[in-house]
Amino acid sequence: MVNLIHLARGLRHDTLMQASHSHVQATARDSSHAQQILALRLMQHPATYSDWEQQHSQLMQQVCRQKHFRAQLVRMRVTTMRLIHRRAVFEYLRDRKITGEQRHRYIEMFYGPRDYAESMVLEHGHYMRSWASASCATHIGSEVLRDPAFDEPMIEYEEWYGEYFHLFCDLQLSTRTDQRAKRDRALLPFLKRRAEEARERLVRLS
Repeated sequence: MVNLIHLARGLRHDTLMQASHSHVQATARDSSHAQQILALRLMQHPATYSDWEQQHSQLMQQVCRQKHFRAQLVRMRVTTMRLIHRRAVFEYLRDRKITGEQRHRYIEMFYGPRDYAESMVLEHGHYMRSWASASCATHIGSEVLRDPAFDEPMIEYEEWYGEYFHLFCDLQLSTRTDQRAKRDRALLPFLKRRAEEARERLVRLS
């Protein structure tokens, strides 16, 4: 349960930022943490860290700007889900090991006909910042606020949204018209609806 002091006073921007900095530093020191390398890379590049810090600060300001604690809590959940969405673009490349012409086509889906190399640099930057902010928001939600939404419900949402997004991108890049492709296209609306329903449950969770 959330400490009653938070209910009375709401969340403070400086508290959220301090918790975020500490989380990134702790992740970079923890050799058993799956994301240690990402945290290390972020901290070893001052310009990248500064860009993330500025963006993350804006996100936390949006959370604290809500007048009531309940609204702040919901905003933190919604912010985390949006960061999961943003992070998914680069994660699809990693998970599917997309290369060659397909990789160019995939990046063009999000960046249009601009320079491919420049787009990849931009996308990796978006991924690094989104990963760091999502990791911090999840840490704050689960370990600081003790919000049950950041346990199984958020894990479930991330998994279900990932399934939908991966299949959506698979179909966008595929030229197949066989029975499997038809089944996948029929499955896509179900996966989308399942993720949307999970999102709504997260927002409403008491």
